Amino acid sequence: MTMDSLPHHDIIHAALSRRAILAGLGGLAVAVSLPLPVPAQTAPPPYPALGRDAAGANAREGMLTAHVVVMKDGKIVIISPTTEMGQGSQTAHAAIIADEIGVDIADVGVQTAIPADAYRFGGAMSSGGSWGVRRWNDHLRKGAAQARALLIQAAANRWQVDPAGITLDNGRLAHAASGRSLGIGEVADDAAMLTPPDNPPLRDPATRRYVGKGVPRLDIPPKVTGETVYSMDFRLPGMLYACARLNPVFHGDIATFDAAPALKVKGVSKVVRIPGGVAVVADSVWAAIKGADAVAVTLAPSPQDGITSAALVDAMREGLGAADAIQAAATGNPDDAFRKAAKVVTADYGVPYICHAPMEVWSCTGLLKDGRLELWAPIQVQDRARRTAAASIGLDDAAVTVNTLMLGGGFGRRLTDEGIPGTAIVARELAGTPVKFFWRREDEFDRGYYRPAQMARLSAALDAGGEVTAMTIRTAGPSMRAEFTPAGLKEGELDGSSVQDLTALRYKLPNFRLDWARRHVRVTTAPWRAVGATQNAFFLECFIDELAAAAGKDPVAFRRHLLRDDRRALAVLDMAAEKAGWGGKLPDGHAHGIAFFASFGALSAHVVEASLDGGTPRIHKVTAVLDCGDVVLPDGARSQMEGGVIMGLSAALYEAVTVQAGRAEQRNFDTYRLMRHAEAPVVDVHFIASGETLGGVGEPGLPPTAPAVANALSVLAGKRLRHLPVVEALQA
Repeated sequence: MTMDSLPHHDIIHAALSRRAILAGLGGLAVAVSLPLPVPAQTAPPPYPALGRDAAGANAREGMLTAHVVVMKDGKIVIISPTTEMGQGSQTAHAAIIADEIGVDIADVGVQTAIPADAYRFGGAMSSGGSWGVRRWNDHLRKGAAQARALLIQAAANRWQVDPAGITLDNGRLAHAASGRSLGIGEVADDAAMLTPPDNPPLRDPATRRYVGKGVPRLDIPPKVTGETVYSMDFRLPGMLYACARLNPVFHGDIATFDAAPALKVKGVSKVVRIPGGVAVVADSVWAAIKGADAVAVTLAPSPQDGITSAALVDAMREGLGAADAIQAAATGNPDDAFRKAAKVVTADYGVPYICHAPMEVWSCTGLLKDGRLELWAPIQVQDRARRTAAASIGLDDAAVTVNTLMLGGGFGRRLTDEGIPGTAIVARELAGTPVKFFWRREDEFDRGYYRPAQMARLSAALDAGGEVTAMTIRTAGPSMRAEFTPAGLKEGELDGSSVQDLTALRYKLPNFRLDWARRHVRVTTAPWRAVGATQNAFFLECFIDELAAAAGKDPVAFRRHLLRDDRRALAVLDMAAEKAGWGGKLPDGHAHGIAFFASFGALSAHVVEASLDGGTPRIHKVTAVLDCGDVVLPDGARSQMEGGVIMGLSAALYEAVTVQAGRAEQRNFDTYRLMRHAEAPVVDVHFIASGETLGGVGEPGLPPTAPAVANALSVLAGKRLRHLPVVEALQA
């Protein structure tokens, strides 16, 4: 079988396995000498050497680097190190490589890599933190330049000419002096035999056709035509289905189960014990679901049985005034500034647990055969899934292969691995037969991971002229890290997400103190889109509006003064105000609210235009500005900003998970309120190309949304809205 005859999802396997670059096979792939120096961020890992045959040549024809495979027909397959979950990073990777090599993007396809060193950063293959483009941009560009150099050298060798006289454009190599030309596919195998240069010349950015331009997303056409294979769509011959039946209490388990009622359901063949419950195996999804409903289980008692939202709120409120807390940042002498203040402003804020609520519920297909486990799953951290699967059934990590499928919604939800043990255990029970293990929607709410509930108390000292002379921030609440990271969080250790992006504010504050009071309960929590920046932007930017009011100043003018020495931040703030028409006449009953926040290496400001219709909030327009350095994929970046705004609006207005008796009270979309299509406002997005180090896009556009909403509606309601969701705060 040739590479050309392989089905789409097998290309990675063939290319990588033939080069022996999978972890554990001794020596991983690729002829690219890295890292490049990348200002203000850690450089990507260097590529290991390519697999070599006995003659010292590359072992896989057409694979020039770990990221570039040139097919015989001249088309290119890019092996991407990131998971595609709708954010468009794989299209950005295609644009970067197509421009640098010199090929038409229509001839480029993208595959997600299987875990190997060439696709790891910081020791793991993962996607999150808005790193998909900014982490890999320079890395991929240099690797593509090396691939171009190999193709040119291969053509030069064939024609016996100086490579300096050969150009590569539109997928063709040309030697003007002799009039000869050929397609890159014709010399791909020869190029793969060569050793790449350490420092190939990069193309002039002025020659780019795709980066920074309007590039159609590669993942959109197959989604429109229904060709995209999501996890629940994935099929293997003879596959069975396993539906989970879980204890809905956080971290809860079952004491006993009776399989007999489930086995009476037509199509059900087995009930398998898994962590947290059982999995019912059947020959169809529906039979597995009916069997899961039928199986009789006895829940095991748990320390989490008594957890309630009300008790957590009381604990967090106590934490706001507690004597002891874990310090995160300190500048100057805030206490002295408060003693001398003409006015002191203090306010408490709070946010609830919120659910990721992806449209795609958890599922994973597993096959254990000949001592090896293969998984097909929608995951963001491939190495974590791999390790967890191996540990669950006593295999070495090298015996587990992870194939990443397109995600039907990520937002941090697929950073976790809680469904992997069930998949591995059921696959072991059905050795030789593929099985799809899945949860139902209610399981996503019961056992899914949430953004942590959190509270904050902010205090500021103002002098007689309204100048802020000091600020203190105390956050209090559960630790996300304690639940999400395998190592947990030690007592007395700071959870950075609880103070994320507050430790180095861009506002000019001569005296500042930031700390966190841990008030932990074992409700499962994990990064939600923008992680701690979501709640912390709400706390800070609502408080800044309160300070502006206390000083008798316009919210934009007040922020401008606090940012007076920060040209980059001022440009973002000023553009948002200008594009939104800040200070201009609005329709009767409408108001503007503004917020600015820096996160994930980018700066963003939003202006929200809102109204109250009989006490019901209406959002009419959101003007959003982002400075992420430069924009690699403008359409993708705009979509990311628009999506972040809508997600931020939904969370700000409606979303909340409440806990009673150790379990979520919201178990499906009928009780978990999301923003609806008809409620979506106009979203007007603008970018500033500052030329600074590349920052994130997918997350930094979300944090300013909630405070801008609350600031606008506070004007209309005549009271400060300090707690989310806003619909509840308006009624309080």
